[in-house]
Amino acid sequence: MRRPRARSLPGCWGRDLPAVVVLALALAGCSSGPGVPPRDRGGASGGIPILLASDRGGALRIYAIDQEDGAARLIGSPSAADPSYQDSMPARMSDGRIVFVSDRDGNPEIYLASPEGGAVARLTRGPGNSGRAMRESDPAPLGRDRIVFAGTEAGAPAASPRDLFIVRTDGSEMRRVTRNPADDSAPAGSPDGRSVAFVSDRSGSPRLELMPDVDAADPDATVVDLSRLAPPGPGDAGRPFTDGAPAFLPDGSLAFSRGFGSGPPQIFLMGAGGTHLGLRQVTESLVLPYGAYDPVALGQDAVLFTTCLTVDSPGGGKAERCVAYRIALGGFNLLKVTRDQAHYSDFSRRLSPRR
Repeated sequence: MRRPRARSLPGCWGRDLPAVVVLALALAGCSSGPGVPPRDRGGASGGIPILLASDRGGALRIYAIDQEDGAARLIGSPSAADPSYQDSMPARMSDGRIVFVSDRDGNPEIYLASPEGGAVARLTRGPGNSGRAMRESDPAPLGRDRIVFAGTEAGAPAASPRDLFIVRTDGSEMRRVTRNPADDSAPAGSPDGRSVAFVSDRSGSPRLELMPDVDAADPDATVVDLSRLAPPGPGDAGRPFTDGAPAFLPDGSLAFSRGFGSGPPQIFLMGAGGTHLGLRQVTESLVLPYGAYDPVALGQDAVLFTTCLTVDSPGGGKAERCVAYRIALGGFNLLKVTRDQAHYSDFSRRLSPRR
């Protein structure tokens, strides 16, 4: 199967692009926005430890990985080996606190850890925020003091389509912001706290959507299909594709995964500037034949992502190993974060099984 080619979509889309979308994407990148910790504003990393979900200690836990020496610090849990619960889906708030998902109390719920990873507070409670919905989506920062996540209403069957919810970091003012019969998942909050990008099957298959104003009277009515505004390039026209989890960069542009047909997904970048949107492929299938997904912004210039592959198991047979990489958004400086020959898996978020 032919690999997707790197591409840039030329021209101005001013005639087709709703003004509210242009404004939302432009405002999302205001330099005063709180989406990135202060030490991380100037470059790709700023010395901030990378957050990973990893089973390197025996059970799935959150680790902060020092970018200089690779030292790993356990976040939000006193034990790395207790198999009775799992922690995953970490994201860093603008003040350094870390939001993640854990089933330590029986159901997957959202927790908030201190910047050092010690003190932990539970934000969501009850069957309305548990089960499949929480396990396969993720919480994401939305401005300074709110979190957006995908979940279901109380009493809904485990397999029910998810909607998006917003909650403050003290657990108050939870509200539902989408009410579409489709499945809405993998939200990413803009740095200014106004907009949410997410994945939905509203058009029949997973596509990238944007809610320009989460505080509008009816925010769901403002949702637009970003995949329609950033379709495949001429070489891929007509080929079926699916979009995966997005991540906002500080300037309001979006990194996300896109897969064509049955091929593995790769990371793409959708820019935001004036009335021009551009779509550019960041990772390549020749270099990452097993795919790349679940991007996480590392400052303005790089993203962290996951790829999974089949390896020889130490006990014989085959096993799947997932590893974390970082790459500059220009498509260069690909660096493996996971140690070579590691007998464990590292994930940038661990949102859902790989395609």
